[in-house]
Amino acid sequence: MPPEIKEDNQKKSRERIFVEHLIRVIKIFRVASERFRLNSQNYEKVILTVCGLVRLRIGALII
Repeated sequence: MPPEIKEDNQKKSRERIFVEHLIRVIKIFRVASERFRLNSQNYEKVILTVCGLVRLRIGALII
């Protein structure tokens, strides 16, 4: 495998792992890991609130 492709694959792998870890942290909030039982119109608000709390928790409040 050429070094350029190997380096690109490693970069994608690091990014994928970072995203998977964030998803795990988001799923700590029960509302994001179980079936949503409230009005579906509120789902986006709830998920955005959970994501905001996760960003606050990891110290990534810069938008």
